[in-house]
Amino acid sequence: MILHDFIYEWDGKTRSGEKPVSWWPGSYRVKILKLGADNENISYLFSTAVLLKNARTQKPMNTSLKNYIHNFAKKISKEYDLNIKNTLWIELDDTIRVAILNPGPRPVPETLYSIAWRSIRPNELKLIKPYIDDM
Repeated sequence: MILHDFIYEWDGKTRSGEKPVSWWPGSYRVKILKLGADNENISYLFSTAVLLKNARTQKPMNTSLKNYIHNFAKKISKEYDLNIKNTLWIELDDTIRVAILNPGPRPVPETLYSIAWRSIRPNELKLIKPYIDDM
C-alpha cells in the first residue's frame, strides 16, 4: 500500500541549522510503501519500503543519494515517522539497489550510520514490482 508519493527537493543550503541532505541541490521521486503489518503469526523484518528515483527536474539538481542516503533517511524518517533500520531504502536507477543503514555502536550526539549497498533480492523485487512501473 502506498502511504506517500511525492517529489523531495533540496537546495544544498541550511537555514534551520540542520545539515541538508547534501551540500549540492538534488531532487528525488519518493514513494513510501507499507509492505505489511505484524500480527500474531507473522512479523516483518522490513515493514516499510522507501522507493527513490532521481527526478532531475533541473540541470544542476542531479545529486545522487548514493553517498548521502543516511542524511536523506534521517530527514524522511523524522518527517514520516519511519524506523531507519526497519525500512528498505531502495534506489531505482539503471540497477535497483538497496541501502542497508546500521547505526554506529558509539554513543555520540548524532547517530552515525555505516552504509552498505547491495542488489535487490528476488523476493524484495516481487514485493515492490507493482509500485515501480510508473516511476
